[in-house]
Amino acid sequence: MQEEIAPPPESWADHLKSLEDEDLRILAKDYRWLDEEARAEEERGEFRARRLAIIGECDRRGMADAANCCRPAMGGSGR
Repeated sequence: MQEEIAPPPESWADHLKSLEDEDLRILAKDYRWLDEEARAEEERGEFRARRLAIIGECDRRGMADAANCCRPAMGGSGR
């Protein structure tokens, strides 16, 4: 039996709210690094939703630096 199952999308926001600020900052950095092109196509929607939730939680806590860190790079390399 597999015990490790990702939480359903509804509980992702609750999970983020339970994180310490430091852990949220680390997660925000990780999600910027894991950009959509590194994800399988079928996972992109969930990945984006999770990243947006992280940005939202950072904004809610007034952690603009972490929110900006999580946002995808707009100019430069990539598209």
